[in-house]
Amino acid sequence: MRASKSGTRATASRIRIPSSLRRALLLLTPVLALAACGGGGDPSAVDGRATDSKGSRVSEGTPQMATPTAGSGDTTVGVRSVENTPVATMPQHEGHERIGAGAPDAAPPTGPEFPVTEVARTWVVSPSGDDAADGSEAAPFKTISHAITQAGPGDVIRVLSGTYAEKIDLGDQVRAGEPGRPIILQGEGSPKLVPTPDGKLGLIDVKRPWWIIDGFVLDLQGQRRFAVTFQGNVEGSTLANSELFGGTLGGAVTTFANADGARIENNHIHDFTQGSVDSHGVVIQPTSRNVVIRHNDIHDTSGDSVQCLGPEGFSNDPPARGVIIEGNHFFDTRENAVDIKTCYDVQIRYNRMHGFTATDSAKGDAVVVHYSASNVLVEENDIYDAGTGIAVGGNREGAMPSGIVVRRNRIRDIHANGGAFGHGIRVENAQAPVISHNTVTNTTGPALVIGQGTGGPTQGASVTNNLFDSAKGVRLGGQAPGLKTQANLFRTGATFEYNPGVDVIVTDFAGWNANHFPGSLEGAPLLGDGFSPGAPAIDRGTDVGEASCGSAPDIGAVETGC
Repeated sequence: MRASKSGTRATASRIRIPSSLRRALLLLTPVLALAACGGGGDPSAVDGRATDSKGSRVSEGTPQMATPTAGSGDTTVGVRSVENTPVATMPQHEGHERIGAGAPDAAPPTGPEFPVTEVARTWVVSPSGDDAADGSEAAPFKTISHAITQAGPGDVIRVLSGTYAEKIDLGDQVRAGEPGRPIILQGEGSPKLVPTPDGKLGLIDVKRPWWIIDGFVLDLQGQRRFAVTFQGNVEGSTLANSELFGGTLGGAVTTFANADGARIENNHIHDFTQGSVDSHGVVIQPTSRNVVIRHNDIHDTSGDSVQCLGPEGFSNDPPARGVIIEGNHFFDTRENAVDIKTCYDVQIRYNRMHGFTATDSAKGDAVVVHYSASNVLVEENDIYDAGTGIAVGGNREGAMPSGIVVRRNRIRDIHANGGAFGHGIRVENAQAPVISHNTVTNTTGPALVIGQGTGGPTQGASVTNNLFDSAKGVRLGGQAPGLKTQANLFRTGATFEYNPGVDVIVTDFAGWNANHFPGSLEGAPLLGDGFSPGAPAIDRGTDVGEASCGSAPDIGAVETGC
């Protein structure tokens, strides 16, 4: 890790924020609070309609998303280099390049920047310090645990390079920050935090609002603990620009016990494992609200990169609500990139996901939305080298998934290795799901599987303006009542299956189109760089209320000619 530069000097009561701290402040954009009722969570356990997330027109019958609107302002994927933090030397894994916007209005909204204020007071911590000192640069404290009890709103705690064997409890014994005056725990030179033998739960437990933890190495050293937990009112509290690894409990970061407003941004999270038992990168537990997970690299975990855990089987608490999973790089985990169980109001967008294979507990699906998930938008993701791209439904307790929108995703190179299904998009059961403007190419199995009936029927699905460039076009089961399709483009010569397992009918495009997908097309997609479609898809789509260029929308994930 690179050495730290000298930071803010504690020579006055009001000191202008240096660039590293200004960066931390600018991470914070408001998150729309969503009402939810309370209830506790188990720290060791791991149908509303509002407005479209992009402000686009939405056609009648399309579920609209009641989700928070916080945007990164760009579509950069994964961890970005930040001076004097553990991610400054982050290896540039394949897949970090920007994801291009697929439609004229598809870029994430840019939220207002958090106001930059002046530092009220600076405290300094050094391994060579003394907690009986005054905490200045000339006489620093020795422990982070002592420094956090001294800080107030607007203060900065500079933690200098070194190793600190401490548990950091941002709870009753510390003050909360305030909007415009957060308390910043700023690592300089990548200080390392390691567990103490008697530590419990998290290496850092965040229970107060407006704390920023920035620039740390959290080495769990094989202990059965989380790296960071968020509990209660944590509005504006942020874990940023840090590296987390080496834990053997249920995950690296978790939110529970009415955690409201947690932000996990630009971190490198890896090597959390319990062997064949789940250990996730981030696990969002019931009662959590308004959680933002953005620009992280998460890989080599024995569970999912991100799991939104439903209450099924262990809790009667209300589900998590209001989750943004945006601009992350998820790869090479034992299960899924994103697993959404019974959670409400979720956006999964602008993420890159790859490297998922079948195991004894999963089929290598990149994105899974099931149980009774509600109002989930899966948009503008780049998915490849997985056993299935996006799977909706299947496992279920109670109501079917509802308000599920899957649009403008790029799904390619989907395999069936080790027992994986090899499906591009699979919808097993759901209420009125919308599948629109996706591009699916080079899948071992069908590009689209819908209505097979696992867990119940797929009712009132809308499948419109998708480009399915695979040898096997669609597998349609017998449980898709009210299916509405229009203006999809299939590869020339693709085959189609109807009601497999009962009276399997494999047919060509002409027979299929007349009976099941009227208004669709057949032709060579001629995909170019960035999934740009060729002539058969240009201006051949139907208006579903999204912005487009030309005489009509293009078919597929990418809109050309703008």
